[in-house]
Amino acid sequence: MSTSVRGYSTRARLLDATEHLLRERGLAGATTKAIAADAECSEAALYKHFSGKGELLGALLRERLPAAGPLLAGPVRDEDAEACCVRLVRQLLWYYEQSVPLIGALFADHALLAGLRPLPYGTAAAPDELLEAVVGHLRALRGRGRIRADADVRAAGALLLGACFQRATFTQVAPGGWPWSAEEFTAVVGRAVAASLTDTAAEPAAPCKELE
Repeated sequence: MSTSVRGYSTRARLLDATEHLLRERGLAGATTKAIAADAECSEAALYKHFSGKGELLGALLRERLPAAGPLLAGPVRDEDAEACCVRLVRQLLWYYEQSVPLIGALFADHALLAGLRPLPYGTAAAPDELLEAVVGHLRALRGRGRIRADADVRAAGALLLGACFQRATFTQVAPGGWPWSAEEFTAVVGRAVAASLTDTAAEPAAPCKELE
């Protein structure tokens, strides 16, 4: 395998270039010609490593997206509902902020996205697996008596994923347009979901700016 003067393999440089172009220009700007130029190699070299753009994007998803599964699959902690929900929001928000720019670009081409399935565990476009990981933490809370026995942990998990994905997507579309800081968002959403799972309503969160 050829290497550059920086010591990176051509394959690694191609993955770097694809990620860079997807984040900066979107799917339309990530052509094989542009990817090769950004990687400082020829298109012929690209096709020596990948059969085409689809295989290149598939490798990027498998190898470069942050792994949400391990992030959420840590040991069960002895914490109350609010602490658990705030922690989950913080982890999910970080994950979606890293992955949405890449996954979102692929939504522009449904045929290409379909060809990449099944997607790697825990990717933003495979929410069922990510949901199960979150629900596992909430079930552990229920098993320790920290939330109501009849609490709908699956619905709560879906709310956590949806809120974090929506914020990450919105901040990509309109940077700086979200009225809450990441810290405010984490505290408010974590507290609200925890309150829905417990017998005692949480104290009102500090007011945040409303959307105009």
